[in-house]
Amino acid sequence: MSRFSRRDLFKAAGAVGAGASAALIAGPAYAGTGDRRDRAEEQKTFFVATNGKDSNRGTKAAPFATLEKARDVIRTWRRSAPGRAAQPVTVFLRGGTYRRTRSFTLEAQDSGAPGRPVTYAAYHGEQVRLVGGVDLPATGFGPVGDQAIRDRLPAGSRDTVREFDLKALGITDYGQIVQTGYGLPRAVTPPELFFNSEAMTLARYPNTEFLAVGQVIDPGGNPRSVLGDPDKMAAEFAKGATFTYADPRPSTWADTSDVWMQGYWFYEWADGNLQIKAIDPAAQTISTRTASMYTVGAGRRYYYYNVLEELDSPGEWYLDRATGKLYLYPPGDLSGASVQLSLLADPMAVLNGCSHVTFSDLVFEGSRGDGIVITDGTSNTVADCTLRLLGGRAVTIGDSSVSAGPHGGSGNEVRGCHIQATGQGGIALAGGDRATLTPARNRAVGNEIHDYSRLQLTYSPAVELAGVGNHVANNHIYDAPHVAIVFRGNDHVIEYNEINDVVKETNDAGAIYAGREWTGRGTVIRYNFLHDIVGSGGSLFASGIYLDDCFCGTTAFGNIFYKVDTAFQIGGGRDNDISNNIILSSVHSVTLDERGLNWAAGDVAPGGAWGMYDLLAAVPYQKEPWRSRYPHLVNIADDQPAYPKYDVVEYNALCGVAALDIAPSARTYGTVDRNLTLTADPGVVTVVDGKPTLGNDDLIAAQLPGYQPIPMSRIGLS
Repeated sequence: MSRFSRRDLFKAAGAVGAGASAALIAGPAYAGTGDRRDRAEEQKTFFVATNGKDSNRGTKAAPFATLEKARDVIRTWRRSAPGRAAQPVTVFLRGGTYRRTRSFTLEAQDSGAPGRPVTYAAYHGEQVRLVGGVDLPATGFGPVGDQAIRDRLPAGSRDTVREFDLKALGITDYGQIVQTGYGLPRAVTPPELFFNSEAMTLARYPNTEFLAVGQVIDPGGNPRSVLGDPDKMAAEFAKGATFTYADPRPSTWADTSDVWMQGYWFYEWADGNLQIKAIDPAAQTISTRTASMYTVGAGRRYYYYNVLEELDSPGEWYLDRATGKLYLYPPGDLSGASVQLSLLADPMAVLNGCSHVTFSDLVFEGSRGDGIVITDGTSNTVADCTLRLLGGRAVTIGDSSVSAGPHGGSGNEVRGCHIQATGQGGIALAGGDRATLTPARNRAVGNEIHDYSRLQLTYSPAVELAGVGNHVANNHIYDAPHVAIVFRGNDHVIEYNEINDVVKETNDAGAIYAGREWTGRGTVIRYNFLHDIVGSGGSLFASGIYLDDCFCGTTAFGNIFYKVDTAFQIGGGRDNDISNNIILSSVHSVTLDERGLNWAAGDVAPGGAWGMYDLLAAVPYQKEPWRSRYPHLVNIADDQPAYPKYDVVEYNALCGVAALDIAPSARTYGTVDRNLTLTADPGVVTVVDGKPTLGNDDLIAAQLPGYQPIPMSRIGLS
């Protein structure tokens, strides 16, 4: 059987990685403060400060007050003399907090030039915070005065909860809680409350853990069953569910008009929220206003939130939208504390058609939407920034929800950033042309990303890849209920990342995940360290790398797994190369099934629920460059497409883990050979102060001829 050599498989991926490595080394160039005359021709510098005025000249001594003024003056300055459009320009922000009430928008005319960017940066290590909300002064919090509200509060917290009148600050737009979750489009979150840079919790019951759905009287609609037909989906969503509850607590609530439930309503990997329509205390039933994506199943996990009567724990809060009163159970001393309410619904910064623009050393926080959105941009950089306490994503490049025309531009980079406590994910990288397999080379490199799916719990990854030829390297991703990296499209490179403590609240999910497509080929996943990934228990599993439902054409080389439920879950796909990996102290090693021949046969077939043939028809898979790049795809329709053919599992080292679990058809039509089982610890991972640390693979190389050493010193934050 012929197949690609490792060198051939890495050739295209190496081109992406090599070009990106040069960009990693090159950072934004600052030419000083800009006040010196001898530098005036090579770089123009402007200043913005919290005590500035837009009537000033924008110098260090007389700074502007707003980013918009600096942007507009730069436009005028560059038009005023030949050659200035190609000169580097820097806007320095002096330390302080800048409240944003609208997006800071840059367009094509605000672009820099190759090697001469337009840079917006914090001045010489000063902390600059761009905040999409408002500070609530401690003096505005007082005892709850309305007796009717006091009566609804738990007896133990009535004298502890504090009230804040938002209308007194002129705040009258409180947003609305809307239905979100698996299968639904991303939505702007309602305002959130932050106390000393920590997100507070809308009053919920129970305070931790979940309740279980009782008997299902009516499962409600099933929108997923009519996926692709908007009218039918809307009709299904309109069919709410009814089920019984065992815990009598809801029967005691005085007003349930804006009470919601968050849960995993049918599958462990599909979360969502449902608004309560009615509670029948006599029958102990709850009815919902709408359906969840897959109906509601008995025994599934959920909790109630936005319940005034459950405001009983430090860090919980509630917003009465009718009166504009905010109620907080303070988690600490209010005097001297920083309390913020997020308000801005739009992205904090928007780059539309820009090139060679850099944001550096800035903090973006406290907003309801995304931090930075880049569309149709080239060689823009977000470097060494902190993006936290956001309702949406930290950085969105292009549109990862579409495969054709993602508008991600090329050569954009998110580098060295700290992304923390975002609501709907970390970084989304789209771009490239699937018809021509032209790579975008957008990159996420050297970022620390954690606690990144606070609000939308599933499929809100730290990094999402779409399109062609994007690159994720040297990031540290940790602490999340579900996935770390999700990819679709072609020829991406995912390398040198450390991923741990993800998939903590879900199952049947993977840290690195892709699924349901024959055409999404060419991605290389190499030299990643995945550890402590164990899922939420039960009969299902958490995987390190999960190629779900017949996903094809992925190479996984030189990855290290330590304490992972299932290192590899390969769901019946083809042309996957699982080679040179190390799997230690885990439960399952490599599981490669043949689901397309049994339980999923109907889904894979023409007209099946997975739409495999529709996705195949959407790309020119029988034409160049597809024909040469993916030769096994050319005649897939006539080559037993449901069979897991041409998979390779070789040169892998296993220790303290179950043997390979490979389906018979995968062995028949693929290569499973030269894998090593060790009985003694090879010394690849040691635990220092409770943290797994990489050692070396010398003992493996000595016992497994053909094995290639893994460059362990290069793995992790760069």
